[in-house]
Amino acid sequence: MAAKESYLRMLPTGTREPLRKLFNSGAELNNRINLSKAETTGLTMSGAMTTGILMSGATTTGISLTGAATTGINFAGTYSGNGIDFSSCTYTPTGSNGPCLIRAGSYGTPLAMTSEAQSGLIRLYMENTAAGTSYDRGIFVCLKTQNVKGIFPIAGLAEVKNCASTAGPNKVQAAQFICHLNDAGAKLAALGGDPTAGMYAGWFKIGAIDGATTASGSRAAPLWVDNELYGGSNINAEMEEYGIFMTAGGTVPKAVIGFETNQYAAGWASLFYFDETCYNKPPVSAAAPETSEKDADGSLLLNLNETIYYIPYYGANKLVT
Repeated sequence: MAAKESYLRMLPTGTREPLRKLFNSGAELNNRINLSKAETTGLTMSGAMTTGILMSGATTTGISLTGAATTGINFAGTYSGNGIDFSSCTYTPTGSNGPCLIRAGSYGTPLAMTSEAQSGLIRLYMENTAAGTSYDRGIFVCLKTQNVKGIFPIAGLAEVKNCASTAGPNKVQAAQFICHLNDAGAKLAALGGDPTAGMYAGWFKIGAIDGATTASGSRAAPLWVDNELYGGSNINAEMEEYGIFMTAGGTVPKAVIGFETNQYAAGWASLFYFDETCYNKPPVSAAAPETSEKDADGSLLLNLNETIYYIPYYGANKLVT
């Protein structure tokens, strides 16, 4: 305690007593602050300040919260800028386990939870009453690459493990995107000539500017849908599995799929494309029903309430012009 009093005597008079109380509460100064007593609030900063906490030395862990707490860190001030900002840090991740700026658990050791209450890792709510033509983004991620390393700005993985229940969950969805006019007074404005305007649960776009190149054998699409349900006899034949599942329960949509091009696009080369791996595999059939005009080259299968119908298709040499 004598060393601490010697330290306090070097400080201005007005700051001695607050620090003396801090020491007596269980805090120690040894190039750190260690709050070890059980308190409702561990550390409070309530005045206007340019920098609340400054840690400039090399350290393994800058701030460690290890005690039981209802709220670990609480931000209650008024912020006109960024609440948390990593912009000035030097980011040099090491290791193969996905080091990152913010982490909770790992793939091999996820956070353990047994609560039935609806919870999660990140939950954000905001409501804007401003007027104008701008917009807000709840979460915006921009990744850039200048070499061969791939980038995935947002990725989600939903895995079902060994189930204690014989039935398992009936909701397994890696992502949910929902737009909703959720009040009787809610409105949707006209496009107003803006091709990017509209109400969409998801906008998926690919693009390239003049001068960009794509290699022969490369592939690009705004959306990739991939079905890979394995399991042999464990996969129930009576289940419903689709490449894309659509429902409609409100107004009658104009079409299942809508198409629109602009002055820079020439349309689409074909409505569907099946490569050589799909020949004579459903829904493409080499069987061709005869017609009153010319024999078809094959047919596409259509299932209407468990009854298969055949839509014939013809090669270009059989087209009537």
